[in-house]
Amino acid sequence: MSHIEQISHELTWRIRREVLYPGQPLDKIVLPNDENGIHLGLFDHNKLISVLSFFNNDQSIHLRKFATLEPYQRKGYGTELLNYLLEIAEAENYERIWCNARKNASGFYSKFGFKETENSFQKDGHDFVIMEKILKTK
Repeated sequence: MSHIEQISHELTWRIRREVLYPGQPLDKIVLPNDENGIHLGLFDHNKLISVLSFFNNDQSIHLRKFATLEPYQRKGYGTELLNYLLEIAEAENYERIWCNARKNASGFYSKFGFKETENSFQKDGHDFVIMEKILKTK
């Protein structure tokens, strides 16, 4: 039985480190404005297994640090969490949701209607592409 709830930014750090930055120091995991974001956690039988953080500015949401523990990947938990965020974005009338997606995860985001932009970059040995989903036009 899974459920989603808002969590503190500190609760995201363990999963961020384990999934996105294994063995890296805390400064790779902590965002400079973490305390200003909204952080969601998906729990399976009361165990935190998937996290994401988002930051709203103007009419867009910036999705950051989306991670699911490896034993729970490809089982629908990430899908459940992202769909929850998309429901929030639509209910709150945001125009756009975007993220810096690792290239190897771009297919996942595409399934939800995200499109790759022309903007890409490398950081910490990973290839990224900025992906966005337009929720409504102005």
